[in-house]
Amino acid sequence: MSVDLKNMRDKNVLIIGSGFAGICMAIQLLRSGFDNFQIIEKGDDLGGTWRDNTYPGCACDVPSHFYSFSFEGKPDWTRVFPQRDEIFNYISSLGAKYGLYDKTRFNTEIAEAAFNDATDQWKLTTKSGEEIIGDMVVTALGQLNVPKIPDIAGKDDFKGPIFHSARWEHKHDLENKKIAVIGNGPSAAQFIPEIAADAGQLTVFQRSPCHVVPRGDKAYANWQKFLFKNIPGLRRVYRGLLYWTLESNFAVFNENPKQHFLVRLFRGMGKIEEKVQEQISDQVLDPKLREILTPDYQLGCKRVVISDDYLPALQRDNVTIETKGIERITSTGIATKSGQHHEFDAIIFGTGFEATGFLSPLKITGRLGTDLNQEWRDGAEAYLGITVPKFPNFFMLYGPNTNLGHNSIIFMIECQVNYVLNALKEVASQQAATVEISDEKMTEFTDHLKARLDTSVWAASCDSWYKNDAGKITNNWPDFTYMYRKATQHFVRGDYKFTPNKNEKPPAIAAE
Repeated sequence: MSVDLKNMRDKNVLIIGSGFAGICMAIQLLRSGFDNFQIIEKGDDLGGTWRDNTYPGCACDVPSHFYSFSFEGKPDWTRVFPQRDEIFNYISSLGAKYGLYDKTRFNTEIAEAAFNDATDQWKLTTKSGEEIIGDMVVTALGQLNVPKIPDIAGKDDFKGPIFHSARWEHKHDLENKKIAVIGNGPSAAQFIPEIAADAGQLTVFQRSPCHVVPRGDKAYANWQKFLFKNIPGLRRVYRGLLYWTLESNFAVFNENPKQHFLVRLFRGMGKIEEKVQEQISDQVLDPKLREILTPDYQLGCKRVVISDDYLPALQRDNVTIETKGIERITSTGIATKSGQHHEFDAIIFGTGFEATGFLSPLKITGRLGTDLNQEWRDGAEAYLGITVPKFPNFFMLYGPNTNLGHNSIIFMIECQVNYVLNALKEVASQQAATVEISDEKMTEFTDHLKARLDTSVWAASCDSWYKNDAGKITNNWPDFTYMYRKATQHFVRGDYKFTPNKNEKPPAIAAE
């Protein structure tokens, strides 16, 4: 599409959130010649989840050279799998390079977003009551930003430190303490080995075991970083190898008997299944413990843990696994449903996030006062995870059904940003006031999505954060990621409705 975003000077864009998705949107707007935007961030810095999560051992499960933007490569990643601080520094460096700190309004949490039918503009209201007016809204809140605290009786009665891993309280000295960890998902699997080494006693309350595959992390040698920096095209080739290696894992998640040749090819390799079995056989020699740590559900139904040191940590002399359900938390510890009481100095929740509460806790109203929460009462859904009928000039990044269990979300974000840019270019070329996905196209997409999800491993009976309380799969993309790229590569004008500009519209302004 040849239309340049410079033709959109009469409109402004409000980006909510400054994690990977928000800064990708901002950078690509700048690269398209458009700078009439503002990032609105509830925190005091850029970074999103990589700003908020500072727990010991925090790192990414995707290789560093593919957990970075294709247009902003980093040749000197120190490790195969990037740790939290290096990722956060990467984000910060991009913020400085593109001047995003000056384009961001920090410490500003949006409480409500409402579309004005008379002016074709959006009004964002902050928690403090201020109003910000804009023409286009792009939400970049992510799916893993609101910590999930289980509703356990007595959790407010505990006298010692009690906190979620995503809001780690570093002021507490955990050395030689009796520590309880509730939950054993990917985050817990990262911090448990770190705190187990210093704890006096650590008890992991496990509701169900997880599949664990080896991480194989290691530092990049100086000569490797030199080659990445100085040989043209090497990083692109390496990224391609990483992409297809990760992409092959999708075969585990698909149960369609009419799978195309790639699914059959990758499934035949049986890579992940073999690695999971080898990992637990090699690392857990006690048959009784191995039984406790062996899942009874299908591989991929829940998030797979990628770790070399999680299973060994559970076998330390000072670590125990408690599988009895929790009855309540007391002032001094945890009482299980078996009638036993455990005394603890600290309790840490490793219980993940409110992943299905998309855009929560925002209240968003679209055309004619349509309430998005009401529209999503049975579960969030959006066309390609990006747009929703009755919500004009409203785009989501990392929205419903765009999460992955096998590849890099950065890839998906770049696809979505490209799609939004093309949508804005189409608005400019038509000199339109608004753009909105049609009801017919939304219904067609929803039917297709449901059919594909019904053939996935996530439709199995196990509980996971991929589903809402009613069992609807709201988080994951049910196909290869190259299929998502194909679907988002071009903006199809006929899928959308456009409205012309009104003559008397006041200019868009963003609060300073």
